[in-house]
Amino acid sequence: MRPRKIKHYTYYFRRMMKFYDLKANAVPQVLFVLLLAISFGFRVLVQPLMMDYFIYSQQIYNTLPDVLATENLSTQLHTMIEFQNSEVFLSFITILLKIVGILTLQKILMALLLFFYLGGYLVDLEGPSSSFAVYANKFFKALPRYLLFNIIFYVALLIIVLIVVFIMSFAMLVFPMFAFASSFIVALIPLAWFIIQVVFIFKDITFLDTGVSVWRNFKTSIQLSKGYGFFIGRNIIFIYFLSLLINMFTIESQLVSMFIISFFEVIILQIRQRLVALMYISRTRKPKEDIELNKA
Repeated sequence: MRPRKIKHYTYYFRRMMKFYDLKANAVPQVLFVLLLAISFGFRVLVQPLMMDYFIYSQQIYNTLPDVLATENLSTQLHTMIEFQNSEVFLSFITILLKIVGILTLQKILMALLLFFYLGGYLVDLEGPSSSFAVYANKFFKALPRYLLFNIIFYVALLIIVLIVVFIMSFAMLVFPMFAFASSFIVALIPLAWFIIQVVFIFKDITFLDTGVSVWRNFKTSIQLSKGYGFFIGRNIIFIYFLSLLINMFTIESQLVSMFIISFFEVIILQIRQRLVALMYISRTRKPKEDIELNKA
């Protein structure tokens, strides 16, 4: 039987929950504050736009059945073009692009800080010499490859999504009954994203640990998770469950609610980085080294 190198998350639980624990003085505290500021600040910034987005989306939802009511295809296409040039639709698209831009910037900034955190924790796991300078050196050596890889990775995903959306939209236009099937496909998106997360769970840490090239990393990260998809999925679903619980949290004050959600979001993201590092060590190091790291 093939040895199970990646263990159950309970094996890593004690260490992964210590999100506040990096050996370099003040580094974990500063990272936490920066992550919290970005998470909460951007939530506050985007909130008014979200209100406008829901208003315009409701208007579009109410108008769209009338646009699609005609059975003549050419008339339907003409009406659709007129609708797309309407003030309501253009305002909706403008607000949507603003929201996407703000949230994308938020994710990029948080991803960079979390990448630094991941590198720092990897340094702590493997050597007694831990300092901000060592963390920064590992981070900046890996940063160019990390950025280029993730740009290619997410652009490729975006292209795939756009192709799927185009095909679904065209199919619904020609075959209105396809709308029922499209709702089922949309429901599968979270599952598809979870599978991608499992397959490419080690896509970032490989740059911190090795000199792997950008293109080679696609194959390397897949090989590291190959054969362990069930164990990885079982481990990180715990993180997704925590995230789901946090996002369900609401209180009367919207501002306080957003702060609390952001606070726990940062903790969960740091826990995830630690879990990834611990699983990576188990996957790539000799069993004896893994045991020694677990006792440290």
